[in-house]
Amino acid sequence: METRKIFRSGRGSYILTLPKEWIRKNGLREGDVLHLEVSDDCIMILPKYNRNKKAFVDLEGLSFEGVVRRIVAYYLANYDTVRLKVQSDEQRRAIAFVSEMLIGMEIMEDTGSEVELIVYLDPYKINLDETIGRISKVCISMFSDLVKISTEKFDRSIASSIIVRESEVDRLCFLILRLAGNLKFHRSFARSIERIADHIEAMTEATMILGKSYCELSIGNEILNVLKQSSMAFLKLDIEMAENVLEKVAGLKGRISNLQERLLNYSKSEIIALKTIIDGMERILAYSSDIAELVIDRSVE
Repeated sequence: METRKIFRSGRGSYILTLPKEWIRKNGLREGDVLHLEVSDDCIMILPKYNRNKKAFVDLEGLSFEGVVRRIVAYYLANYDTVRLKVQSDEQRRAIAFVSEMLIGMEIMEDTGSEVELIVYLDPYKINLDETIGRISKVCISMFSDLVKISTEKFDRSIASSIIVRESEVDRLCFLILRLAGNLKFHRSFARSIERIADHIEAMTEATMILGKSYCELSIGNEILNVLKQSSMAFLKLDIEMAENVLEKVAGLKGRISNLQERLLNYSKSEIIALKTIIDGMERILAYSSDIAELVIDRSVE
């Protein structure tokens, strides 16, 4: 991490020098305009957006998953145009799949042997903090609905909607990773929320197998409150709230362990599904704890 000293200029302005290597790498010179994304605790400095970052990729030998990984990598590296040499129908299906998965990416041209993808995103018109708030809201809504159908009244249509929303969390996570660049604080939060959503999806699938609610899972309401509080602590950078999350997590972990012992009263198939749900609750607590620790670490940097 580099450090810079702030200088005062006149009564109301301050001056901060920029690293020479960063200026050179971004092709900047005196008089160029920079864009600032300002939040309460940090400022992200962005060079004038260049829509000419292009790549050509030969997909020879890549599987469906390999094609998806390769395109996602270029998306996260802020490429705006990716031209792909296609070798198989499987690769073509992968391209169609990933273009739906990544926000702003469209198939611009398909000549048969080559496909051109273009990303229509202007980072200066997308607020990173608002996008962070959106992914948090979607994830919390997923878990809130899961707690209802697993402890009160099972509803298969709500369960199906939870699984659909998991895809939206994935899409928002990739967008945040693209926008955040090297901002580790935001990237770590997005990754934690995305993993929580993955566990909620698995828990929902287990609930659909069970097909009914269980009052024993009502501890989910308290875990939901912890998830809400950890997300709010991040959004507000509230260290006191983060400390409170860690205290609650410590208490709930022991109660979940006791809950697992009560599973022996059920059939083998029920035990397997219920264990998936309880294990998911443990992971949500762990990721909520990670988010709280992010806030505490950030507050003392």
